[in-house]
Amino acid sequence: MGELSEERASNRAERHLIKKIVNGVFPPNTDLPGERILSKNLDIARPALREAMQRLSRDGWLNIQQGKPTRIRDYLKDGNFNILAGLLKADPNLVPNLVPNLLEMWQLLAPQYTNSSARRVPGLLNDLLESFSGVPDEAEAYTKSMWELHHMLIAYCDNLVYGLIFNTFKEFYRQLAIHYYADPEHRELARELWAAMISSIESQNTEAMSQQVLLSLSSTAEFWKKTSFEQYQKEALDHPRKIDEKKKTKK
Repeated sequence: MGELSEERASNRAERHLIKKIVNGVFPPNTDLPGERILSKNLDIARPALREAMQRLSRDGWLNIQQGKPTRIRDYLKDGNFNILAGLLKADPNLVPNLVPNLLEMWQLLAPQYTNSSARRVPGLLNDLLESFSGVPDEAEAYTKSMWELHHMLIAYCDNLVYGLIFNTFKEFYRQLAIHYYADPEHRELARELWAAMISSIESQNTEAMSQQVLLSLSSTAEFWKKTSFEQYQKEALDHPRKIDEKKKTKK
């Protein structure tokens, strides 16, 4: 129990430190207060705080040097995807326009990895798409299936860096996608995409498949442009089955 408790404390320390850095309490290019002061202010034991600081140093938030004060790095200038992952973990509200921006990046990359994998492993893709005919008509199952599809497309393309990028957001994707696929209309759009992709594989039209994936992501992006993150938190986090139940009641 002690180990689990300490792990929770270190996660809490990491979250609080990121928030204070982003909110300007601890600005970039300044020294972080000493460990004793931080431990007292955050009400977190020093071993847990030390663990959190080591993780933040590894991810690019802090510069820890033996015998010197811990320096807060200019994370916007020098940061990488680990910074974004940390922001997601601490509080997604810290990143304005997060979902549309991520989907914009996805739309730029998806046609390339789709075209590449459709040329390389059409048979494997077809088998996966055919297996989706047995997917239960529920949000969790569609979330898992769509991730499997993009995971395969990325895994067999000629740029494996894409996988490292997207795996960073796997858990965040799952949270958002469950909300998205709670709507039966969105599940229907997924089924239409899968059927269209199978037809494109049969006709050996990889360019058409790329466009089908792009249109699907564009449709998803339009949904999120109209949905504030506050609305998502209220509906998806407070009442995860709310939309699905509402749609079923109407029927």
